[in-house]
Amino acid sequence: MTRPRRQAGFTLVEVMIAITIMAVLSLIAWRGLDSVSRANGALEHRTEDIARLLRALDQMDRDLALRVTTEFPLRAGDAAGPGGNGATREAGGRPVAAVAPPADLLPASLQARRQNGLPFFIEIVRTAPAAPGYWQRVQWWERGGVLYRAAGPAAAAFPLPAPDTADRTAVLNDVTAFELRAWEPGVGWRQLPAIAPARMGATGLELALAIRTSMSGEVQTFRRVFPLD
Repeated sequence: MTRPRRQAGFTLVEVMIAITIMAVLSLIAWRGLDSVSRANGALEHRTEDIARLLRALDQMDRDLALRVTTEFPLRAGDAAGPGGNGATREAGGRPVAAVAPPADLLPASLQARRQNGLPFFIEIVRTAPAAPGYWQRVQWWERGGVLYRAAGPAAAAFPLPAPDTADRTAVLNDVTAFELRAWEPGVGWRQLPAIAPARMGATGLELALAIRTSMSGEVQTFRRVFPLD
């Protein structure tokens, strides 16, 4: 009489142990992939924030590099801020005297203004890249957390037409601070717009931009120095 062969296989306990081990390994792998995915997302947002900032700084660097370095007539009415077309006026229509910085601190082609009812802005008179022999006025200002840039039409004679704020371009979002300082030799950095007279012309311009990062909401400040030849 032959005995029936015992069939080989796994017991229920062995199967449960194997399933438990697989579940633990799957959980560890999922957490690792989730961590990598989060880090990759944060890196992408950080890279995007830096790219936007660099585009803004590079554009201002280009505007400053093209600024007019020869003497030219600049009238007081030419320095109207964003939204102005010549003389600055209050909401009621009355003229307001512009607060002009010392002429010897910044060159005539570079002006910083802070006027009643208008945001702080910097204006650069530069050569028009697409029109040799022509110039244009370019303004930069911050309002409502957005850094704007507006360029006026090119012209071959002064006074140059002011930029139309309707054609402004939003260069950078989530801006919490937009500040400028000028380096006066022998004195140091001076906040713009300057009030006290300067003894020497500025040889450098420092731009400070504070932006809120899109991922963490943290405010970070970035600075760049532009030489003024």
